[in-house]
Amino acid sequence: MPRVMRLILQRYIFREMMIPMGVGIGVFTFAFMMGKVFRIVDMMVEHGVPLSFAARLFLCLTPSFLVFVTPMAFLLAVLIALGRLSADREILAMKASGVGVGRVIPPVILLAIITSIFTALLVLYGVPYGSKSFKKTLFGLAQAKIRPSLREGAFNDAFPRMVIYAEKVSPEGDIMENVMVYHEEGGRREMIFARRGYLLAEPEKRRIFLRFERGTLHQEEGTTYSIMDFQLYDFNLSYEKQLLLARHRTGMRLLEKEMSVADLKEKIKDYIRRGKSIRPLLVELHFKFAIPFAALVFGLLGIPLGLYQTRSGKSWGFVLSIFVVLIYYVMYCLGKAMAAGGLIPPWSGAWLPNLFMASLGGYLLLKASRESPVLALELLDRLMEGIRTVSKQIASERR
Repeated sequence: MPRVMRLILQRYIFREMMIPMGVGIGVFTFAFMMGKVFRIVDMMVEHGVPLSFAARLFLCLTPSFLVFVTPMAFLLAVLIALGRLSADREILAMKASGVGVGRVIPPVILLAIITSIFTALLVLYGVPYGSKSFKKTLFGLAQAKIRPSLREGAFNDAFPRMVIYAEKVSPEGDIMENVMVYHEEGGRREMIFARRGYLLAEPEKRRIFLRFERGTLHQEEGTTYSIMDFQLYDFNLSYEKQLLLARHRTGMRLLEKEMSVADLKEKIKDYIRRGKSIRPLLVELHFKFAIPFAALVFGLLGIPLGLYQTRSGKSWGFVLSIFVVLIYYVMYCLGKAMAAGGLIPPWSGAWLPNLFMASLGGYLLLKASRESPVLALELLDRLMEGIRTVSKQIASERR
């Protein structure tokens, strides 16, 4: 086959995959976003978060679920593009013209590599940027004091690991009179009694702190107990406490799968210090590196599935892509559960879906090269054809 004709054919196949991939990214992204709708509604109704803030928070999470969406959309593109070529007998025409089926592989591999690189860039740069923006937006929510929850004459837990009692509270919730505060962290306990307290923020330093006037500080740590009178005392909320405050007021937090690699490593260090199990976090960390390779695995699997001669028409590719994604998700959950439970090492739990799909893809590719039938695909094809026939009969009877 002349080189020019080969390039034209490969460009044609590449273009055939681009439109389904774009549609797939849109459809799967919408599906992921629909899963967040209840969190948005809860933030707005229960915590009084404005729609603009809620939308900004979920926009920050976009890179984290694009990491999953992009390989799924690539699989959909391969199955639909190759399935259409097969259904329209274009693959058969290529064989009759002496063009081997192997000519369709290079554009698929090229798009798989591009998708893997894009997904890896999302993991390394997109997710950290989104995570940083997420924290910045949460800080803005804490600074804006969304729906202050301090009540007069009551014990308030408006701040994590802290209880506040105030005889009087301003309508804005940032000025308190005759204040008592109890705070406990680690092995240290603090009691603060003050005539007045303020909730203050320094946006340029991204700092939130409590300022107390004319009071007494009681501190207890181990066997040591101290009392100190003060005219002015600032209680600084660390950046982590500021995020806890924002999460407390918005009901919003980053899930492990939405965190960056750096965030996960920090959380692992924190869990080690607190003596908590880090196995689930290690699994998520390994998934950050395993997911970008999913596109290559889906490419290996999509080629024989897309070239399969089917009776169920062009809908085969879409249905099959959903079926494969469900299998991948089951393996994902199984690997995560087994690794978190200590049955297998964390790295193997993360790479289990890729290894399983790669083995299945290699087997199907071998079958396709020998043009041997695959029983499972035959049964699935017959099932889809049966459903299609029954639906046509029902539609004709209604007419």
